[in-house]
Amino acid sequence: MVGDYELTRMGKPCGHVTVEKQGLYYHISCRCRLPAGQMYCLTVICGDRRENLGVCVPMDGQFGAEKRIPCKRLGEGTPEFSLLPKHEKPEGKFLPVFPEEPFPHLSRLRDAHLENRAGQLGIVIRE
Repeated sequence: MVGDYELTRMGKPCGHVTVEKQGLYYHISCRCRLPAGQMYCLTVICGDRRENLGVCVPMDGQFGAEKRIPCKRLGEGTPEFSLLPKHEKPEGKFLPVFPEEPFPHLSRLRDAHLENRAGQLGIVIRE
């Protein structure tokens, strides 16, 4: 996992990502050139896991992001780094959450996130 990787936007190279190991964490540093007027999130796919690493912000005359993430969260394999427009969400299944009912998909929460859709809280599970 440690090394330098190509960063892509819409399938085309647009920058680079450096991954360093610091104890039980990976320090991920990204630098890229982006068009003005839209915000982009740095995303990594490693094996069957996808992680949003945050929004790229102006840094050193370019755009970039810095993130520390526990090594165990990404798992093993070769990572693929890409940029997605901030408004674009990864696809998944929305499952409403009701406080008075048990949630039947607890085993799938590792690759899920909480979302509010039209006033209804729910869990989005990647399929």
